Amino acid sequence: MIDKIRKREIEVNNEERRVDIPVGKWVKCDKCKEIIYKEMLRENYSVCPNCGNHFRLSSRRRIAQIIDENTFEEFSLNIDTVNPLEMESYVKKIETLREKTGLDEAVKCGIGKINGEKAVICVMDRKFSYGKYGNCCW
Repeated sequence: MIDKIRKREIEVNNEERRVDIPVGKWVKCDKCKEIIYKEMLRENYSVCPNCGNHFRLSSRRRIAQIIDENTFEEFSLNIDTVNPLEMESYVKKIETLREKTGLDEAVKCGIGKINGEKAVICVMDRKFSYGKYGNCCW
């Protein structure tokens, strides 16, 4: 390593400089570029404590933030996706999205409690292409 002020080489012991940071415990904010501990971010409802940037959430995580613990019951609608506009490769795209995301539809709906009060909740999941295939517009 070179000392830029005095322009001479200095010896650095790499063992002393290594920092052991667990993988997957930190995330970088896209807006302010700060490194944030994931647990801190989770406790702050996925909002950056430095700049207020809102991180994207899965429908499951959003529901967990809103609905009282262990009260959510997803609706079993058993609705088949159809292609009334006969768009080319629509059915294949839906099948691929289902396999890739593990979701049946773009919107997860159910009933639960918010502060003890019964409520119906429907949350769109961004992983399912922002719901654009479920809404027939691409």
